[in-house]
Amino acid sequence: MKNWLSDLGSATLNPHGAILYNIGIITTALFLMLFFVGLSTWKIENKRVQIIMLRLAQAFGVLGSIGMIMSAIFPINFLEVHSFWSASLFIMLSTGFVFLAAALRYHPQVPRWLLILGVSTAPIVILWSLFKSVYVLEWITLLMFLSYVSLVGVETKQL
Repeated sequence: MKNWLSDLGSATLNPHGAILYNIGIITTALFLMLFFVGLSTWKIENKRVQIIMLRLAQAFGVLGSIGMIMSAIFPINFLEVHSFWSASLFIMLSTGFVFLAAALRYHPQVPRWLLILGVSTAPIVILWSLFKSVYVLEWITLLMFLSYVSLVGVETKQL
């Protein structure tokens, strides 16, 4: 309750595990890029608005993934640069998730609760940005991000 997730990437705070954490973040970001690129499966032909929303979700998702990679290349030891990339990844990913929910709402096989989860990531990120000293909000945001990606992945497999 008194640590940022990024503290795990600090060579000072986590001397034996920082490198593993940062490699894990980069690996996760690469898989996240593949996730966003793979969302093309949800494209509905002749539905221009849906295709635009899907492409925006993919673009913001890939940008968020790049931010995640950069936050690992510049761990929290480089506080200013790390803070920029960390904020970027949360803003870009939550924006991507909102556009994804907007795109998926056109698809008849997507459950409503999944759309609500996707859209609810943005207010949590905004809330967290207002209350930076509440470390648990970062953990809740991350849990929501991981849950949304996992559940969209399950729905994509069923498609």
